[in-house]
Amino acid sequence: MKEKPIPAPVSSYVKSVIKAPAMLIGCRAIRTVISKPCCEYDIVVLSVDRRPNQVVKLDSHYAELLHISMGATVRRVFLTNSDAVILNDTHDLKLSSIKHAGLGNGGRLMTMSATARRLLISSLLRHYDIERFARKSPVISSMLLKICAYEVVDGVLLFSGLPTSPLHQMDLLRQPILPNQAFSEGISLALEIIGVERATRSVLRRCFPAYSQLALNSYDKSLINEKMRHLYESGLTTDCYYYIGRMCSDILKLREIKFCKSYSKLIQIGMDLSLDIEKLQKWNSQLSALAKTLIRDHRTVIVG
Repeated sequence: MKEKPIPAPVSSYVKSVIKAPAMLIGCRAIRTVISKPCCEYDIVVLSVDRRPNQVVKLDSHYAELLHISMGATVRRVFLTNSDAVILNDTHDLKLSSIKHAGLGNGGRLMTMSATARRLLISSLLRHYDIERFARKSPVISSMLLKICAYEVVDGVLLFSGLPTSPLHQMDLLRQPILPNQAFSEGISLALEIIGVERATRSVLRRCFPAYSQLALNSYDKSLINEKMRHLYESGLTTDCYYYIGRMCSDILKLREIKFCKSYSKLIQIGMDLSLDIEKLQKWNSQLSALAKTLIRDHRTVIVG
């Protein structure tokens, strides 16, 4: 299947401004049509001195520049992005040689499986804190539980050999692609915890400004806001709700509990958190048991 054409403004920017070795990954590189009009062009840029990631707008297109250092990381990029498109190669064609070295589907699936296990272990490590905070700080407990639910979704998709781009996850979850009952049960429980059934346009209007405050210093805030706006204006209310929660989750999982306590009201609104203590405790037990089952029973990637 032919590669998708890259818009002239993006191609020109890569050739004339970036100049360094670079490759296109993400949904814009995948040959099947899954990208949305708001999707950016994810460009991995290789350099000796690693620079901060950034988002640039090129005419009507967004590009996200993901800077990595040259080395073993390059092989991992190809392992996890089999559709990667080389935009600028090195003078000795190193990227081309790595891409065509026969990395194989097995290596890609093993990498995805290892990442899935790490995510599920991460969710299990929060079990005690979720229980501990349930009564004395239910916002923190609910926030941690929702973070775990998103990690379980990612883990299930990775075990299934599927991409985990947050913007496209609801599209994937609507398809009958999960290969077994444990995966289906994991997704159902995670979506119940995330609360997609509570998605309404009025809830979204409350979440938007809260996210903007939480993401105040995020380099990609303008891009994320554009994606939220697209989902909202397209009438994809559930997708938008899921996406906002995921973006808040990605920010807060890197923060200390002390920070989260200071901004608990903002977090409660941005993530639309449930504060039902009995439900939090029940969900926590169920999600932990399910994560343990997935780790135990799915040590390799199962492709449906």
